[in-house]
Amino acid sequence: MTDNAKRWKPDQPLPIYADRDTCASIVSHFHFPVMPRTIATWPLVARRPNRCVVYDVSEVLEFAKHKFNQSPTYKQG
Repeated sequence: MTDNAKRWKPDQPLPIYADRDTCASIVSHFHFPVMPRTIATWPLVARRPNRCVVYDVSEVLEFAKHKFNQSPTYKQG
């Protein structure tokens, strides 16, 4: 991907496929802070066109939502 394609911004539409950096930006915006290395450890289907790993963004968001819903909750204060 080009350098500009990696920098997803909230005002842009979601891509169909994205690399780890872009997926981390998207998940951090919609769910919780995450690093690109964490995305690599998730059980997702990775594709390697031209030796660059990309993920299906809808699958990434679905897994992030699942992780968020399964996280422990507690009251503070």
